[in-house]
Amino acid sequence: MSANNQTLIKEYKGKWYVFTDVMAESWDKKNKLFVKEAKAICDTLDEAYDKALELDEKCGEFEQGTEYGVQFNRLCKDDAEVEIKE
Repeated sequence: MSANNQTLIKEYKGKWYVFTDVMAESWDKKNKLFVKEAKAICDTLDEAYDKALELDEKCGEFEQGTEYGVQFNRLCKDDAEVEIKE
């Protein structure tokens, strides 16, 4: 059985948020993630990408990374939008 997860980078209010171990396909109508769940908050996309790569390596069942790696803005299996909430 696959992990079906990814690390997600998403811009919200001028900052870049990194979320780890996110389901790679829709799990609800709005696919909401909350700011407080972010594993990192960065000022630039480059900084967020570097942090996401670092965090992704430590994710997953055996700390071997997520199944779909680092993704930007959307869920990679069904290309669904993700909404960030306070």
